[in-house]
Amino acid sequence: MADKSSKKAYIATRVRNYLAAFAAILVVNFAIPRVMPGDPTTRFVGPGFTEEARQALLREFGLTKPLGEQFVLYLTNTLTGDFGVSFARYPTPVMELIIQRLPRTLYLMGASVTISVVIGIPLGAVAAWKFGEREDLAITQSSLFFRSIPTFWLAILLAFLFGYVIPIFPISGATSSATHASFLDYFLDLSYHTFLPVVTMSAYFLAGYTFLMRGSLLDILPENYIKIAESKGLSERQVLFGHAVSPAFPPVLTQLGFQIGRLAGGAVLVETVFSYPGMGQLMFESVLARDYPVIQATFFFLAIMVLGSMFLAEILYTVIDPRIGGGE
Repeated sequence: MADKSSKKAYIATRVRNYLAAFAAILVVNFAIPRVMPGDPTTRFVGPGFTEEARQALLREFGLTKPLGEQFVLYLTNTLTGDFGVSFARYPTPVMELIIQRLPRTLYLMGASVTISVVIGIPLGAVAAWKFGEREDLAITQSSLFFRSIPTFWLAILLAFLFGYVIPIFPISGATSSATHASFLDYFLDLSYHTFLPVVTMSAYFLAGYTFLMRGSLLDILPENYIKIAESKGLSERQVLFGHAVSPAFPPVLTQLGFQIGRLAGGAVLVETVFSYPGMGQLMFESVLARDYPVIQATFFFLAIMVLGSMFLAEILYTVIDPRIGGGE
């Protein structure tokens, strides 16, 4: 009973911490666009754009109101899901832009995570099993290489090599056509356009999961039950993937949630380099245009994705490891 109470207290504490982080995100999300140089009228500056026209536009956007009043309005609208209209694409509702872009970013992130896990975990397992041997050296060195390369630099390199030197993949857009005969045609078209962005993001995170699995397995392999499995005459493959990987996998699994933040940051860079119309590129474009409502909405959704995934990862870890939160 005491263990359950302590675990509930631990979870309650984490919930309070994440609610505090959520409150901080709301404040920062409001402040960031307003401390940036310029304002949404900057892009209209020209010979015919007078100060009177500028002030009229600011009044139309609601930016002449006191900051306190702007914050209350922003807070009310955000918590009710009303993000207003885009300043740069006036009068397009912000939610319409989010609905268009968010699925593409989720696909990019999902595909990158899937590839990273599916390839990285077996590579890490092999590296741990062959610890100190040629295979381990090759896997760890190549993983360290890709882990050390900045994501944006790799994106530019791949775009140059396979978009210009050997032009076999598109380096802009999400699809070749706005309409498709079937969902399969759409999926294949989308996969073709996202191949280079997915490879870029997967390379970095694949290396991370390789190191995580390798390190986790190195703690498992000396255990007695692994030696017993080997003494039974089982093949290396059976011992490794049948007995060793399963107990080594939970720590790797919990890291999935903590990687979403890096994935979201990587998506902004990769989508910008490849002109991929997702949330990352939308955020970049809105920053250039000082489009406050879109900046706030994209940052809010990405922050919620990060917070939510981290919270779920922590809860999952308390389930996997009873010692967390006061369990035995």
